[in-house]
This record gives sequence, structure tokens and C-alpha cells, in this order.
Amino acid sequence: MTATDFTSIPVLDLAKAHSDKDAFLAELQHALIHIGFFYVKGHGITSDFLDNLTKQTIGYFDLPLEDKLKTDKINSPTFLGYSIQGNEITKDKKDNREQFDFANELPATWTEGRHIHERLTGPNLWPEEDVLPGFRQSVLLFHSQAQELAETLTRLVAEALGLEPNALLDRYVLPGQQNRAKLIKYPAVDQLDPLDGTQGVGPHRDTASLLTILYQANGLPGLQVQNHAGSWIDAPAIPNTFVVNIGTGLEYLVQNVAVATTHRVLNPPPGWGPRYSIPFFFGGRLDQKLIPIDIPQSVLDQRPKTVVTDSGHQFHQLYASDPGLYAVLNRISSHRDVGIKFYPQLAKDHSISH
Repeated sequence: MTATDFTSIPVLDLAKAHSDKDAFLAELQHALIHIGFFYVKGHGITSDFLDNLTKQTIGYFDLPLEDKLKTDKINSPTFLGYSIQGNEITKDKKDNREQFDFANELPATWTEGRHIHERLTGPNLWPEEDVLPGFRQSVLLFHSQAQELAETLTRLVAEALGLEPNALLDRYVLPGQQNRAKLIKYPAVDQLDPLDGTQGVGPHRDTASLLTILYQANGLPGLQVQNHAGSWIDAPAIPNTFVVNIGTGLEYLVQNVAVATTHRVLNPPPGWGPRYSIPFFFGGRLDQKLIPIDIPQSVLDQRPKTVVTDSGHQFHQLYASDPGLYAVLNRISSHRDVGIKFYPQLAKDHSISH
């Protein structure tokens, strides 16, 4: 198979990283350089826990709209909280999904005069415990487990690219930084207005992040990955696995040898009911200019020559010089009501409007 025409997503077993590490790292290197996506099994997060997390996710979206709106992200400059169906924009087109953004709990510390990206950090917006018992606990436990898995995978990614295990974490991740995750509900097509289309989320690459770890919670199809020749490849749910993909942050920091591959989600077909998914985004630090790390020439020589993408590259030129501003602008562009409320001058300066 060539580097430009993958037709499926490989499944990597973390247990193999202990039993046959060289073989595991070879498989991981191929996935990083030539695909940008892989499934991971043997991750140690139990199916019972994930089943309960799925129930809690469905329970949240089944709440009356009045209760969900109490956690609406319009109430916070962090962009954490609830987004009503169709409120997010990708490539200037409405995404047909509801979502709840959350993160590890940190206080708000931003004050006027400090860098604007610090305003993204702050507390979550939770439903009351008596409205949805156990929800907060389950969601935060998932976050801590996904964080641990992301750190493990980042060490292995470093080794697969010929670096010391902690090379990426030590240089590009701040201990205790706030990393985000989402609960997402994609309604089936027959639950949408005919004018809404079938874009669950449009073609995109995950911005300003190192790795995304995605749990496809209820087994429905919809996630598609664009191979490097431009064709769309299904990434079906596989029980007891996570889908892992490379973010644009990691791609830049390793000199484009690991590929941030474009992907999208289509709403489920009529009669199938909603699709639920739970992504965790392991981000790079936002507080300083970022310089790519030195990669062994033998690895660099394997970089793909061409990668076709339907994704845009909005504000990408800012990432190297000011990753914090880059992150803020991407959030303003995606959630324009929140952005214009809390960051009106930035939105105006960058021609972002409703």
C-alpha cells in the first residue's frame, strides 16, 4: 500500500507495547506518517465504565432543553458548556450536533492585561447533581483516564519518531494545563429539518492539539477519514477501542512527519437514531512561541509528498508565533455567539461575525 491511498484504519494493541515494543513502534510509526489515524485497544479503560459513561451522556442530552441551557457556554468566556443543535460552524456551514464541552477543573485566573488565551481556562458548567446524579463524577473520571492514556500514547509517539519518550511532553505540554473534551449527539437525518443537510461536523483537522482520543459510544457509523489521495474512508466503531488522530499542533511540532488527517462526521441515516461520541483533546502549551523539535533524518525522509485535504487552514499561520491567540480565534470562529459576546474586538479585528 502506498502512503497516499490507505483504505482502512489500523488497530494497534497497547499490550504489544510491553510484549513486543519494537514491532509496536513500527506499526505506530507507519500510522503516524502515512495515515494520521489509528484505533487503540488494550488501553485499560473498562467496558463497564464506558457503558456507564454512554448512559450518562445519553441522559444529559435527554434532559429538558431548559436544564441544558443552564449550562450553555454563552454563560462563560471559556467556551465550556452546552451548545444547542446547529450552533457550531465548520467551514462557514452549520454542524448538526448538540455538544457539551468540559475539561479538568481549574479556576478562572485571567485578569485584564494578561494574555488572552488564559481567559479560556476556568471552571466547568455542570447540571445540578439532583438533575443528573453521578454525571459530573463519571465525566471527570473519563477525563482523567483519557489524560493518562494520552500521555502514554504521546511517549510512544515520541519513541516511534526516534525521540526520547518524554521529549514531546517535556517541551510542549505544561503540567496541570487544562485539556478539553466533549460529549456529542448527532441526530439522525430524519430528526433534522430538510434544509439542515447531513453535516454532523464538516471536514476539519483538530487544531492546536497533539492527539485526539475518541470513544464512539453507541456503535453507529458516521466518522469518515480523508485518505491522502482525497477519498473518504469509513472509520466504524470497534468495541472496546478508541480512535486516535494527530492534531495540527503535533504535525507542526514534528516537522510535518506525523500527519493531521482531515475527517468529518455524517449524521446517521433515517431511522437509526442519534449517534453519540466522546472525544478528548490533548493540547500543546499555549503560553509561548513553539519551535519544532529535531527529528532524525531517517524518519523525516518518510514524510508524505502530497496530502489532499478538504479542510481549511484558518489562522494556521499564527500557531507557531502565538498558539494562544490561535486557539482563541478558532474558538471564536466555531462558536460565534460566545466569541462576539466575550471577545468582541478580536472577532471584529478578524472579520468574524454571526
